[in-house]
Amino acid sequence: MPDTCRICGQPAHDTDSALCNNCDQRFHLRLRADSDGPECGSVWINEQFLSLEYACQRCLGSSGADPEPPVGQGH
Repeated sequence: MPDTCRICGQPAHDTDSALCNNCDQRFHLRLRADSDGPECGSVWINEQFLSLEYACQRCLGSSGADPEPPVGQGH
């Protein structure tokens, strides 16, 4: 049985989701560039530790309804 996405509440399988490094809750994340589906968080490279970091939109401070402002505006 799949977990549910912390952000949208829909089923989230291991193949289309990740665990947030901050809250440890599952969220939708497209793990491949050619895949479809919701994005309820982000992943990036931590340059200090050379590792991937995952965060849901809630922990990033975004509800998903308001897109992140362009770099230089509000950062």
